[in-house]
Amino acid sequence: MANAINIPKSHLIMGLSLPLAVLLGYFVAEPMELGSLAVVVFVLVVLSIPLMMKWYYPLLVLAWNASLCLAFLPGQPALWSIMAFVGLLFAVLSRAVSPNARFVIESSITKSLLILTGVVVATGLMTGGIGFQILGSSQYGGKKFFIFLAAVAGYFVLTSRRIPPHRAGFYVALFFLSGLTYAVSDLAAIGGPRLEFLSLFFPSASAVRDAALANPLRSGDVRRVGEFLMIAPALLTYLLARFGVRKLLDLTQPWRLLLLILALGMGLLSGFRSFVLLSGLTFAGMFYLEGLHRTRYAPALLGILLLGGVVVLPQADKLPLAAQRALTFLPGKFEYGARMSASATMSWRVQMWKDLLPEVPRCLLRGRGWGIDAREFSTTVEMEDPLNPLSSTMLVGDYHNGPLSILIPFGLYGMIAFVWFLITGLRVLHRNWTFGDPALQIVNALLLASFAARALFFFCCFGSLHGDMPFFLGLLGLSVALNGADASVAQAAQPATSVAFDTEYIKV
Repeated sequence: MANAINIPKSHLIMGLSLPLAVLLGYFVAEPMELGSLAVVVFVLVVLSIPLMMKWYYPLLVLAWNASLCLAFLPGQPALWSIMAFVGLLFAVLSRAVSPNARFVIESSITKSLLILTGVVVATGLMTGGIGFQILGSSQYGGKKFFIFLAAVAGYFVLTSRRIPPHRAGFYVALFFLSGLTYAVSDLAAIGGPRLEFLSLFFPSASAVRDAALANPLRSGDVRRVGEFLMIAPALLTYLLARFGVRKLLDLTQPWRLLLLILALGMGLLSGFRSFVLLSGLTFAGMFYLEGLHRTRYAPALLGILLLGGVVVLPQADKLPLAAQRALTFLPGKFEYGARMSASATMSWRVQMWKDLLPEVPRCLLRGRGWGIDAREFSTTVEMEDPLNPLSSTMLVGDYHNGPLSILIPFGLYGMIAFVWFLITGLRVLHRNWTFGDPALQIVNALLLASFAARALFFFCCFGSLHGDMPFFLGLLGLSVALNGADASVAQAAQPATSVAFDTEYIKV
């Protein structure tokens, strides 16, 4: 009888590793080629599957607000969107093999979210299907479906497990502070060719700024720092979640107030009025939820704001142009370029809304969907005025208006489902803030204030369904994971015995 072949484990590993190393070395010879980069990343992804199965949850939380994309994939999808689908697969597999790996089901949110998803998908199928032009389809618009569905998948991944109380601060920091990675794209631009590879994974957030610079007749030649629009809210929301308004205004700890001023200053330099409005609404919401409107903080803060307005606004023309542009909705003395830049963007939006209003009644019962015929789009772009691209903007559904971004693509059914989703989300967030663990009260207040501020901003100022759903679902997923499915029942069963959030849970 022949002896069994006995190959040492070290020899087997060497036999597999050497050919793989040779293959990778061949492709690394041209590291900036997307094909080479795709092969290298694919090999690394396959090798990292065991790690992904263990760490997919914190990786998704980290990637949710981060500036990370996969440039070697068609369409350069954001990392969070890929992690959402991969994480959902791993979460379902984990649930299948372990009875303890239970999803945290919040039935009210789940029902409204599934109804909204059903309306979006059904409308897409009835209006020509869901096509990806980058994959050879004759339609544009598939990326919006992809982002929307990725946000839905990401919500279920975030709620696939309960975050332990002693890890709450770590996950809150991951979720909010990951937005600081938008600064990496600036490092890539400053570092020159040596750091050029960073731009493949950390894309610039200055698309609006770049478009404005390419068209100075519309922009008023105001340079806006798009990265600050993402970095400033990341720092601001983390500070609010970490300390709350009361401790941020505590003069015995001035470094907190300095960080708050730094975040607000960066936001002003972004040049976007949306930052000022959203930050103001969120701050006001936190101020109210902490009960500070009934304390001496209210008249003191009101007096500081009035005094600052009296001093700054009459001399606002001495501020950087970007900061002036962000404040132009207030009465004050602003330079002509800043005022023209702000009024130009508003005027073409108002004109677009006027042109779209007659279409709303025809789309109430059956929306257009997000699909766009590629030939129609090419014809529209060729025929329109490059200085006034309203036709192509309306064709791709970039309406710069929240209600129109729902009514025209998905009709009245989409609007009903979305409003139902917002109401259930606000109800759950309010319940978690009211009945949740006292140690999480500050972060629950921040989640509620941010959600309510973005919902109000969506209907009154600016919004888009596919662009805002990741924001809404990220906040809801984090809240459900932190508090569980029914915070009121959990709080009744477990009397408050935990320490304050900012002194214990937030330590990372």
